[in-house]
Amino acid sequence: MVSRKKQLRKKQWEELDLAKFKLLPSAKPPFFHGSTVRKAAQYFWNKKLRPAVLEQQENKCSICAWVPDKEENIKRLHLHELENYDFQNKVCHLIEIKLICRDCHSLQHIGRTKSVLSKEQWENLMQHFIKVNGCSPDVDFDLVLAKSIQSEGHFEAQRKMTFEMTLEERMELAKKPVRFTINPEIPLAEELKVQLSKRELLYEGND
Repeated sequence: MVSRKKQLRKKQWEELDLAKFKLLPSAKPPFFHGSTVRKAAQYFWNKKLRPAVLEQQENKCSICAWVPDKEENIKRLHLHELENYDFQNKVCHLIEIKLICRDCHSLQHIGRTKSVLSKEQWENLMQHFIKVNGCSPDVDFDLVLAKSIQSEGHFEAQRKMTFEMTLEERMELAKKPVRFTINPEIPLAEELKVQLSKRELLYEGND
């Protein structure tokens, strides 16, 4: 028999509308941890791409609309990579780059964030989450987190891929580096592709 507590939890899950949140926690699937276009082309990213995105997106957080009040605070604006994942070929598709503030960015990498923040820092981040979303201070963040991660589907896709592959196939795939594709609408996309190609990290769908 389903307990009353589980019934309540199920009802809360069903009634939770993620569309009402401007800022949602996210997490990168473990299969792609540590692999980003930024790291693969760091010099180009910092010297050319970052200034281009800052100018294009007018030095403003695309989620909470925060704008630095001083030149020195521009460093608190981060370039966040929106990605899709091809688990079978170990390919990360960079589909968009969003300019977001440090606090909003922390919610996009919630696994690491929870492991490194102090209690006070975590409480401050939750206040930012509440303010941006205009939600109640009593919001069940763990429920929002669980439903948000599930809605992305990345972890289920990784689990399914792992289940369907043999141990030998998984070991062979683990040896390969993560490669990338670049959405042509991203600023300096062609130059970025050249940088990846030099490192043999550009995936062109022919293997």
